[in-house]
Amino acid sequence: MAGPSVIQQRQQEVLRMLGEGYGCTELVTALADRWGCSRRTARRYVYRAHAELVDDLEHVEKQDMLAACVNRLERIARKAEKAGQYAAAVGATRSLLDLSMQSSHHRPPMGRFGHG
Repeated sequence: MAGPSVIQQRQQEVLRMLGEGYGCTELVTALADRWGCSRRTARRYVYRAHAELVDDLEHVEKQDMLAACVNRLERIARKAEKAGQYAAAVGATRSLLDLSMQSSHHRPPMGRFGHG
C-alpha cells in the first residue's frame, strides 16, 4: 500500500495528466502499467482527481470544458474512422455518449452489458 506522500504525488500526476487531455480509460491503463497497481486502484485515483478537477470549475467553465471535450471527441472519432481505426472511433463515440448521459444527469451504463 502506498504511503500518504506517494498518494499525494500520484494524485498530482493524475491531475496533471487530466489537464493534458488524457481520457479516463486511457489514463487508468497508463497508470496501472506505470505504477504496477490494479486497474481498480488506478481508477480510484482517476475518479478522485476528476472529482477534484470538476469541483474546482465554475459553472461557466464546466460548460466550456464540456463543449471542448465534445469537439475533441468528435474530431477524434472522425479522424479515427477515416484512418480505419474503428476501435478508436467507437471509443470516442462511447465517450460522447457517456458525456451526454452525465450532462443530462442519467446514470451511464456500467459493465460489459450495461448493468451496474
